[in-house]
Amino acid sequence: MSRQAKHLHESTKNDGLQRVPARINAEHADIARIAYLHWQDRGCPIGSPEEDWSWAEQDLKNEQRRTV
Repeated sequence: MSRQAKHLHESTKNDGLQRVPARINAEHADIARIAYLHWQDRGCPIGSPEEDWSWAEQDLKNEQRRTV
């Protein structure tokens, strides 16, 4: 097994259905947390979760650019 393949294998979590890279789970959790904060800031309206998710993805990308 190559070193890269071994690293990918070691950095996975079992979600009960399939093996998912741990970094994807962490990124998803970060986006969900930020989206929830956006939703709260907007007064917890019903509907349009896609808007909050989109904003959260963009916020996370911007933050990653700032830290690089």
